[in-house]
Amino acid sequence: MLFLLLTTAAICSLAAGAAQYGSVQCRTEYTTLWDTEYKETETQVCTTEYEKVCKTETERLCHPTSRQECSTVYEKQCKTVYKNVCVEQYKTEYEPYTETECSTEYKEDCEYQWEGYGNNKVWAPIAGTCMKNPYETCKDVVKTKEKQVAHQVCNDVPEQKCVNVPKKKCVVVLGPEICTNQPIQKCKEVPRKNCKAVHKKVPVRISRKVPKKVCQDGH
Repeated sequence: MLFLLLTTAAICSLAAGAAQYGSVQCRTEYTTLWDTEYKETETQVCTTEYEKVCKTETERLCHPTSRQECSTVYEKQCKTVYKNVCVEQYKTEYEPYTETECSTEYKEDCEYQWEGYGNNKVWAPIAGTCMKNPYETCKDVVKTKEKQVAHQVCNDVPEQKCVNVPKKKCVVVLGPEICTNQPIQKCKEVPRKNCKAVHKKVPVRISRKVPKKVCQDGH
């Protein structure tokens, strides 16, 4: 209301002033003026928060049982051992010995007489008196005799020696299930809306028209 009265008074004053001037032509124009005012606002601001909610429930839990059963088994274990084995073999050997060998030879035996003269006398066989007589000649001869002689040949012969070794063998045998009722806590996140009022002052731009006097020289 106050703004309206001031505007009216200003227009009247300008009109009076225009009458006082002679050669200067004036007119009134309106211009826009801007200003800022603050407006209070209240808004609801909400956020979602999660709350952990738990409750106890009873659940039947079962687990299997087992037992161990053992028995004795025999396992064959072997190792290589070496045994000295001897065998009788024969080889040929030559034994030396001495033997007397005799041989018969024949030579002529004759009657002799001197023949020749002086220093040239020699014994000469008388014809018709010679005869062949046997003569034996003996001598020792070294000989060898073949014979088979036994001797032992020994070697290390490998052989497997095995024994049955007792061993404990165990297996796991499944038994019946054992079940019990157990309290279990189950939790979940529950969303909750949390709101609060927010007061703010918000700037608001406003405009108004004001008169403006514009003059021109008439000359």
